[in-house]
Amino acid sequence: MRSDGELPLRPGQTGTRAFKEDTGVEPTYRIAAQKVDIGTAAEAKALVSNPADAEGKVPAVAYVKYTHVHGATVKEYPRVGDYAEVYTDGRRGAKVIGTAGRPKGCADSDEIKNWRNGQSYLLCNTFLIPARARSVKVMWTEIGGKPFVWTF
Repeated sequence: MRSDGELPLRPGQTGTRAFKEDTGVEPTYRIAAQKVDIGTAAEAKALVSNPADAEGKVPAVAYVKYTHVHGATVKEYPRVGDYAEVYTDGRRGAKVIGTAGRPKGCADSDEIKNWRNGQSYLLCNTFLIPARARSVKVMWTEIGGKPFVWTF
């Protein structure tokens, strides 16, 4: 486990934090960014309604594993996965909304029901990032909290 203020995490390393879900329960999750897949310019254009919005960009998919380790069952609609973001060269990528941005093998948080202690889900977020980005990081933080940062 990692505590706040430590050096960036490596892929697969975990951070543990309580998180207040929209439903009011506050379970503790173990969070680990597994990998970031970088796509092509053509894939970026397919993810947006206006191809000009993807000019000079590629998709970056953050794969983050969440394990419910303590606390009340999350009955439905966990939002813990909504707080993972991709940053490149110090700037946040543009989040892709909708099912087009969720790759196979990733859970849909709107379909998760009765998430209990010991259960894990791989939740993924897709962002458009500059095609020539030099550094890629995944950051997870709740509003007003201290982030966990993984460097890829």
